[in-house]
Parts: sequence; C-alpha cells; structure tokens
Amino acid sequence: MTLTTFDDARGHRGGRSISAGAPLTLRLTVRVNRGRLDRQIAAGCPCESSAALVLRVRQLIQPGTRQRVARDLRGFVKYVDRVGSRPDFSAVVIERAAVRASREAILGLAERFAGPAPVTARGVVLARALMSDGVGSPLFNRHCERTVAEAVWEVADAAAVGASHTEGETSSPFGPDRGGG
Repeated sequence: MTLTTFDDARGHRGGRSISAGAPLTLRLTVRVNRGRLDRQIAAGCPCESSAALVLRVRQLIQPGTRQRVARDLRGFVKYVDRVGSRPDFSAVVIERAAVRASREAILGLAERFAGPAPVTARGVVLARALMSDGVGSPLFNRHCERTVAEAVWEVADAAAVGASHTEGETSSPFGPDRGGG
C-alpha cells in the first residue's frame, strides 16, 4: 500500500477508529461508495490505486470488522443448530442442509477471521458477500453453482495474505448490479 496523509491512523488508538485520521471528505466518500469500493476490491483492483480504496481496505481488515465477520459466520451455524428441521417462517431462507454439511468449513473460516493472522480485504468482502448475497450464495440459493464448502474455501483462499488474483478470474460474487456494503 502506498503511504497517505492518514497513515498515522493504523488502528484503534485511544478509542479512535481507523478512519479518524482521514480527512472528512475522504471518510464521507468511502461511506457513500462502500458498495462500489467493495466490488473493486473483490475484482482485484489494486488497493493502493486511490485514497478511498486504501481507507476502505483499512476499514475491512481492522479487528472489529474481522470479529463481526467471524461472529456472523458462527451465527449461521448456531441458527441451523437451533431451528433444526422446523419449518421456516422467515423472509430469509437459509439452506440448512448445506450449512449442516459444511459446518466445520464455516466454523474454520470464522476462526481464521477471528484469529491473529492477517487477512486480506478481498477475503473480508467475499465473506460478507457469502453471507448476504441471496442469489449468488449457496448459503441461501440451493441452485447455486458452487457448494457452501467450495464457497468457503474460495473465501479462505482469497483471505490468505499473499493470495494472488488475476484479472481473468471470475470468483467475484458480485454481478454488475449487485453490491455489498
């Protein structure tokens, strides 16, 4: 990553957020454009190509964001364990059999995000998409082209620091009109 004027805000210092050292206009730009920035990160755009992307990457890889991703992944497993085979009375239908079949992979991914080893912003974006994309995620769509385990391994590979992403890959969960954030 290239150095920017807000490099002194590397983490939470005295209760300040990662964004605290960034100019207000940059923080607002990132807030308004999170979905677009996340799609760029998922597509493998060089994260140092703009100050907005640099700040968004920092937001995504900070411990609080990683802990939320881990908690939410565990939440899918806990939900499936709690409801068992009772009928769904929810607007959001989780593919419970798929979650049960990939329970260990999901919990392993949660541990990776909760642990001390660094993760990539792209991995965080893909994990969040896995948990929120009702059409492209096998957690919700039984007709998805990949299994939950395949999607989890894809996220784990993307989260590994040093993982490469080439322009020709199509592993981004975002279509042209879908976004996260």
